[in-house]
Amino acid sequence: MPEGGLVAAGGPVRISPKKKSTLLLFSILLGTFGVDRFYMGQIGLGVVKLVTLGGCGIWALIDTVLHIVGDLSRDAEGRVIIDDKTAELLRSGVPIIDQYGRPWPR
Repeated sequence: MPEGGLVAAGGPVRISPKKKSTLLLFSILLGTFGVDRFYMGQIGLGVVKLVTLGGCGIWALIDTVLHIVGDLSRDAEGRVIIDDKTAELLRSGVPIIDQYGRPWPR
């Protein structure tokens, strides 16, 4: 398995050293000020979010919901931001079975 322990259809997926739990905390507590976007390395969006106060709170709320239930968040370098339990699972080397009962990665 490649470094990071995750393979997608297009090749290896790089895992970010940033933590999803920290991202969620920043988004919930300081999302109105764009701190979550700064943490993700998206400086330009962080500045816009700061100046607009998170789009009067709407943008901040949408970002928080997306971080919780949306697709995997990525940092500015395109690396996936995952939680600690997922990182431990990928590093443990245990076989992973997808929802159809097939071994993953194939």
